[in-house]
Amino acid sequence: LAGNINNPQVLMQQGPEEVRVEVQRAIDAGVDIIAPECAVPLQTPVNNLKTIVEVCRES
Repeated sequence: LAGNINNPQVLMQQGPEEVRVEVQRAIDAGVDIIAPECAVPLQTPVNNLKTIVEVCRES
């Protein structure tokens, strides 16, 4: 299972703390590959993408 991090509602409109919660939720649910949904819009804050990597490394 891959993905599960919502682009329009989480990555584009929320901050790193909300992204952190969503990534941890996916990890806890047993998602094997944590990633944004499909394509990542250019307007996506880089800090939100970095947060995905940070949380995965911590877990």
